[in-house]
Amino acid sequence: MNQRVGGANGRRFFALALLFVLVFLFLTAATAAGAVISIQSAELKVGERVTLPIVLADAAEEISCATIIVSYEPAILKGTSVQNTQFDKLVYHTDTAQGKTTIVLYQTGAAGRSGTSTLAELTFEAVKVGSSSLLLQLETLKNNAGVPVAATVQPGSITVKADGGSGGGNGGGGSGWIPTTSPSPSPSPAPMPSPSPSATVTLAPSPSLSPVPSPSPASGIITVRIDDLAVASGGVTTATIRIEGVEGEGLSSAQLNLTYDPKVVKVLSADAETSEFDEFMANIESGKVRMIGFQTGAEGLTGDVTFAQLQLKAVGKPGEQTALGLEVIDLIDNVGQVLVEHEEFEVADGSLTISGEGGRKWIPSYSLASTVAIVIGCYLLIRTRRSR
Repeated sequence: MNQRVGGANGRRFFALALLFVLVFLFLTAATAAGAVISIQSAELKVGERVTLPIVLADAAEEISCATIIVSYEPAILKGTSVQNTQFDKLVYHTDTAQGKTTIVLYQTGAAGRSGTSTLAELTFEAVKVGSSSLLLQLETLKNNAGVPVAATVQPGSITVKADGGSGGGNGGGGSGWIPTTSPSPSPSPAPMPSPSPSATVTLAPSPSLSPVPSPSPASGIITVRIDDLAVASGGVTTATIRIEGVEGEGLSSAQLNLTYDPKVVKVLSADAETSEFDEFMANIESGKVRMIGFQTGAEGLTGDVTFAQLQLKAVGKPGEQTALGLEVIDLIDNVGQVLVEHEEFEVADGSLTISGEGGRKWIPSYSLASTVAIVIGCYLLIRTRRSR
């Protein structure tokens, strides 16, 4: 009797242990599953180039945007270009001194991308013998509702061996943001996004996105505006860039440059939190700020939109002035139509004047005729006094 009870207990224990193992394996597999972002590895000789894809795999949700930083050893590798994304829009910046390339990708009002997609292809040139990791840092990955999506990153590496001849590959500059586009975005409605905190990065000019078949442009002209400002020397003021009168489908993305005289004014910051776009990035250079804002879902912005607010410091002298010039690179509506190509906008540039008077003028400024008259008057006055 005791043997039967013991046998039954043993079988029960075994069944429970087996069930525990199966549950553990299931949970482990479920945890391991999910989106994966990876970059390949390669082997080169000095002077050769290689192009490696960054791939998003197993994305269960529709992805609307991503920001990725690729880091490598600048003494061994040089990043030369980024191209060939399956997303609607790609913008990148390469810092060759630091060995970092920042890549921003997003959909222009279209449905997000799921499953497996090529995020971008990076071209590297081998500079010297050695080995460098290709580290991936995921800054932003959001679905079509603007909600962050978790993903695993898998880095790669490049090993550089003894000298070889110059390799092929795609060249390209490494300074400034250079946007590229996918061959054919196919817009379609998507769930309404919920606004989310903006990430701060950077960007620049480019060829515009190829137009997507869509309804004719909305009536009315959009105005891209920055107001005139006045500030005392050494003072700080806020410059607001607005996109006014947006109708129809609304704006999905905007890319603008601000130009100014760096001897008169210095741009301290471009606050991402003050932009009405879900995502906003700015690259501040001497004399130029390159900016981009975009929505992380299908909801476009309409009405008068605050594109950016910049903190400016007057560094020139009282009375000096600089134009605040706006350059419109891209305005894309929520069905992927490029409004720039239809000239559906106008630009209202501004200016900044340093107010107040300069230092005390110990030596007055006179015209040549006034100066001659003063000299002759003084001469006659002296002679008159001497003759008395």
